[in-house]
Amino acid sequence: MNRSLLAVATLSLLAGAAQAEYGPNLLNNAGFESPLGFDFSDPSNWNGFFGGPAGTFLQAFNDTGATPHGGDNALVTTIRGVAGVTDGFNAFTGHVQIVSSGITPGQAFELAVWARANPVILDGAEFRVEWQDASGAELARTNVEIYADMTSDYQRFAFESVAPAGAARAAIVLAVQSFYHTGVQADTSVAWDDASFRSVPTPGAAAVLGMGVLAIGRRRR
Repeated sequence: MNRSLLAVATLSLLAGAAQAEYGPNLLNNAGFESPLGFDFSDPSNWNGFFGGPAGTFLQAFNDTGATPHGGDNALVTTIRGVAGVTDGFNAFTGHVQIVSSGITPGQAFELAVWARANPVILDGAEFRVEWQDASGAELARTNVEIYADMTSDYQRFAFESVAPAGAARAAIVLAVQSFYHTGVQADTSVAWDDASFRSVPTPGAAAVLGMGVLAIGRRRR
């Protein structure tokens, strides 16, 4: 086989194998296309939560007409103060989904989401994993603030978190909050879309995959 073609084929196989090693997306309604929950009767779907001073405009819906990253809908989370009523500070809103299958203590997982300012963000925006035991008690969390890096264009935000000992569930949270701020009134709106929560291949597994593909290449020379 031509060596240049072999190199291309080997790299393609290696990339495909590494990609395949990520686990399936453990989130339901990952693109926010289906109706969202608000009463926590189905914790495996996204469920909205709200809190703040009376009169604050709070929004956490997927039927707002905001431009999505993919599909027809995006989740929009908004906090706004109302002139003459409240500055809207010390408020929060977002959605949470409980993942209760596929969680293995010691396993690394990647949480990723596409997000953009919609159109203004003067306060906090964050996404996180809250690791829980089988009873729902929190064991640990990984929280990432992204408001300072957001623009009006969708960007992919992602981080990895390792399930601690005793972890049986993961609460996945997408939220905005106005506990700290840069404006006279709270004014933050974020569009979220195409979220994923997947197990990450271990370095050892990736190395074995690479050796296997290269060995195939050598045999075909």
